[in-house]
Amino acid sequence: MVHEHHHESIEQELECVSQVPIFQRLSADQLTSVAQVTRPVMAKKGGTVFSTGEVSQTLYIVNVGQVRLYHLGEDGREQVLRVLNPGDFIGEIALFTDEIHSSYAEATKDSELCTISRVSLTALIKQMPPLSMALLGALADRLKTAERQATLLAIPDALPRLAGYLQEISGHQSGVIDLPMSKQDLAAYLGMTPESLSRKLRQLVKDGVIETIGRRQVKVINTDQLAEVAPE
Repeated sequence: MVHEHHHESIEQELECVSQVPIFQRLSADQLTSVAQVTRPVMAKKGGTVFSTGEVSQTLYIVNVGQVRLYHLGEDGREQVLRVLNPGDFIGEIALFTDEIHSSYAEATKDSELCTISRVSLTALIKQMPPLSMALLGALADRLKTAERQATLLAIPDALPRLAGYLQEISGHQSGVIDLPMSKQDLAAYLGMTPESLSRKLRQLVKDGVIETIGRRQVKVINTDQLAEVAPE
């Protein structure tokens, strides 16, 4: 469950909105205007930020922690859509339509979010034209990410699906990459079981394509080999 926090200072809200890409081109005065209509909320690890079926009228911004967004399939399996890290946001569709949430958002760590109501954000967009352009840009990025995930999920074999994902987040470069989510969530994002993901990672390690470092890092050693396994 999320809990609202009320206090006089807007330092926390300023910190939150200033790290979000859509607000970064605003002046200090404009950022203050955004912070003034922002409300901080806390979510404990495992707590629900919102559930499917609820009316979406709020923009949620992650300030501290991590939130995962997922669907539940008819078979009860989770399909992770996205994992939000500090500076990421969700709920922008609420600006344009009385959207009903079709997914669940859950804190994967103790998290601090800030929220802006649809009414407040609509008023800000009217006052600040650069904000509408930044939001359109963010929506375009979101659409590209969703299309890439759909393309990966259409690949029938798990190994090329994983290789394609690693290729994408590494920018087709060798070197160490931080996985943006836990391996369990990554498995659900890629439409495979955690066991299958572990097997495929081990296979890429055995073939000398990657190394795994700890729980959340992968080192790409051979980009050519990764490209051979990845889909065209």
